[in-house]
Amino acid sequence: MARDPDLAAIVDRYGPPPLWERRPGFGTLLHIVLEQQVSLASAKAAFDRLSVAADPLTPERFLAFDDARLLAIGFSRQKARYGRALALAIRDGSLDLDGLGGLDDEAVRTALEAIPGIGRWTSTI
Repeated sequence: MARDPDLAAIVDRYGPPPLWERRPGFGTLLHIVLEQQVSLASAKAAFDRLSVAADPLTPERFLAFDDARLLAIGFSRQKARYGRALALAIRDGSLDLDGLGGLDDEAVRTALEAIPGIGRWTSTI
């Protein structure tokens, strides 16, 4: 809104858009990665298939899937790579998901954007 007066006028008239509540954790971050550059319905379908195949969904269970299995679930090769990078960072402790809640927004963005496949859009969500 600070950069776009048209958007500011819309928010002034209708109020801010509703925020989607998302549960913190690996699954949510992975779901957001799936939502990048595809329809939300497509991302949800792939995430739902993954959730069934890896119940409960953890970094370790995700890492157990090979490329062929992830492609069958609905991941592109690139998103499979991004998902693995995220899972590995959580597993090796280079990304402390539990510690993110105690950081300011910029520190959270910096920590998340260190992971391949997580850029400004994903870290802001």
